[in-house]
Amino acid sequence: MAHHDVRTERFAAHIAAHGLTRARVLEQVDESFGDPLLVVAAGSVIAGFGNDTSDLDLYVVVRDDVAGALPLMSYAKSARIDVIITGADQLMARHAELSAGVWPAPTVSPGDLVEQRKVFDTLSRFGLGLALDGTPRWLDWQRRLDGEITEWLRTWYAVEAVRMRSASRALSEHKPLAAALRAGEAVLAALDRHAVTKGERYFTWKWVGEKLRRLGDQDGLAAFELAMCPPLTADEAPAYLRRAETVLDTYLSDVDTSGWQLCLMPAAGTTWRPFGEGHLVSRWGLRAAAVSEGSPVSAPGSWTYHPGEPWHSDVVSLFAEDMLWLGIRSAP
Repeated sequence: MAHHDVRTERFAAHIAAHGLTRARVLEQVDESFGDPLLVVAAGSVIAGFGNDTSDLDLYVVVRDDVAGALPLMSYAKSARIDVIITGADQLMARHAELSAGVWPAPTVSPGDLVEQRKVFDTLSRFGLGLALDGTPRWLDWQRRLDGEITEWLRTWYAVEAVRMRSASRALSEHKPLAAALRAGEAVLAALDRHAVTKGERYFTWKWVGEKLRRLGDQDGLAAFELAMCPPLTADEAPAYLRRAETVLDTYLSDVDTSGWQLCLMPAAGTTWRPFGEGHLVSRWGLRAAAVSEGSPVSAPGSWTYHPGEPWHSDVVSLFAEDMLWLGIRSAP
C-alpha cells in the first residue's frame, strides 16, 4: 500500500540525516524486559510532520507486563530515540476492550476520558506506525489494527466536538468568552475528524493545521484560523459563536447523536452543605453557589440531557461555575 511506502521513506530519510541504520535504531530497544514481539516506529517523524530535531518514537511490545507504557530514552549519534515498552497482555486487553465496546461508552466519568485517550493514542501509534521488526503474529496484528483505526478516531472526534459544542452553548450567556474557547475546541475536533476522513489520521490535535495544509483544504484552514483566534472581548463573542456554529453545522452534519446522552456530574472537590432553606454548593472552598431545596441540583447526583435539549437553569449555573463535569455516553 502507498502509505506504507511513505512511512518507509520518512523513516529512512530521518535516520540517514543522523547517520544511522535500521539495525542501529533497533539496537536502542532495551531487551531487559524480554525479546521484543513487535517494534514500530511512530510519532511525528513517521506521520510526516517532524524534522531533523524531532524524536523518533519506537513502540515496543514485550511478553511480560510492565508498569503501564514504560518510556525509555536513548541517544544514537545526534538522534534522540524514545522507546515506549508495553506488555502484550495489557495491549491486547486494550484492543479487545475497544473492539468489543462502543464509543461513547454506556457509562462515563471524568477519569474515563483521560484513560480512553491514552488507549486511542497507544493503539493508533502502533497501527499507524512503520513496523521495523516483529513475529509473524504481531506483524499481522499491526496490519489489522491499521484497518480499524479510522472509524475509532472519527467517532472519538465526533464525541469530543459535540461535547465541546454542548459546553459552549451552556456557557454562552453566563461566560461568553469561555463559551468561545469551547466552541473553538469543538471546531478543532470537528476538523480533526474531517482530516481523518481524508486520510490524515495522526492522533495529535496540534498538527490539525498542517494536516489541512497538506490536504490543500482552504475551507478547512479558514475554519482552523477561526478556532485558533477566539474573541478578546465579551462583545465580540456572540458573532464568533454564530460563525463557529455555522462551521460545526457543516462538519458535523453527518453525525447521528440520537443514541447519545449528555451526562453532567459533580467535578472533583465539589461539595453540598445545608444553607438556610437550601444548600450551598462549593468546589475546593474557592467558589460557592446557593441552590434552593426544590432545585434538581440541591443534592449530589447526575443530570442527563439529549444533545440539543435545554438544561435546567441551575444545572447551567453550576456548570458555568466549573462545579459540574460534562461527558457523553450512549443512551440507555
